[in-house]
Amino acid sequence: MIRINQIKLTPDKGKEELVQKATKILRISEKEVLSLKIRKQSIDARKKPNIMYVYTVDVEVSNEQKIMRRQKGNQVTLIHETPYDFPNSGTKKMEHRPVVIGSGPAGLFCAYLLAEHGYRPVVYERGASVEERKKDVERFWNEQILNPNSNVQFGEGGAGTFSDGKLNTLVKDPVGRNRKVLEIFVENGAPKDILYSHKPHIGTDLLITVVKNMSQRTLDWGGEVHFHSQMTDIHVEDGKLTAITVTTDAESIRCPAEILVLAIGHSARDTFSMLYERQIPMIAKSFAVGVRVEHDQEMINCAQYGENVPYDLPAAPYKVAANLENGRGVYSFCMCPGGDVVNASSEEGRLAVNGMSYHARDGKNANSAIIVTV
Repeated sequence: MIRINQIKLTPDKGKEELVQKATKILRISEKEVLSLKIRKQSIDARKKPNIMYVYTVDVEVSNEQKIMRRQKGNQVTLIHETPYDFPNSGTKKMEHRPVVIGSGPAGLFCAYLLAEHGYRPVVYERGASVEERKKDVERFWNEQILNPNSNVQFGEGGAGTFSDGKLNTLVKDPVGRNRKVLEIFVENGAPKDILYSHKPHIGTDLLITVVKNMSQRTLDWGGEVHFHSQMTDIHVEDGKLTAITVTTDAESIRCPAEILVLAIGHSARDTFSMLYERQIPMIAKSFAVGVRVEHDQEMINCAQYGENVPYDLPAAPYKVAANLENGRGVYSFCMCPGGDVVNASSEEGRLAVNGMSYHARDGKNANSAIIVTV
């Protein structure tokens, strides 16, 4: 596969012009192109108001070696991409199905891949299904009635469902996990542009359907998902996990388990307390704390794109960072163009705020967390 970097087009140009520019760079005719896929798209607004889209594209041709021999510089490269490969199974037979606690992003994907490869996982989620949870969240936002087990933090899809699904990361990923995540989202109803957008975003309104579809596939592949089911105890004998206690509204039951994945997020303080009491080894990580700021989106658009831009551009994001004399860093996080600041509390008497955007990002305001590492 041939990859071409740094193809620049004005925002009013489409796929046809992109193909034309790619074939011109490769010095081939359009008939020689078997396929062309956009790999990355970003906005270059450094020379306002001369705004450009910058593309990286992958081009499939039948005679790539011949074409590569006449290329100069590093704009055109030959790539051999390795797709994500699920780890090989072990040799020891499990006595019980693997158990996943929590159906936020980590638990959702863990169960999805385990089910896809025949492991038939059992998921226990203290919160509600995403459809029921949506109603609980809207009731909280509109009527201030909090359900401690079904809210912005707890429930199918996790906190990310109501934080609009921003999917950018700075983590190096040589084995293709990032790409696999995006592909799974698209397979389950997310827009295809997340596969190449510089800062991929789904939107809370679309995420609800995507999460529902992922859980349904887990069920179709033989997995189980139990809502309103909280793990309240863990049982270890001779240094080995033997069972967990799951508590529902009606009863507490002891469930055999030998493989347990804890995907409980950061807000399950009661579960962390229980694990600490059971002397399960844990390591405290550094964390960050701060405030969420909100400002007019039009002001951000003007700052990023300039005035009187002749193109219909998406709501502009931003990123800020500063290093202080005391060695601490202050930076923006979870920036939401055209979004809302929302109450994300999960406990009575405690306040937590978050930010989110819908897919269109057409709200009047932008918002961002401004945080410092503790």
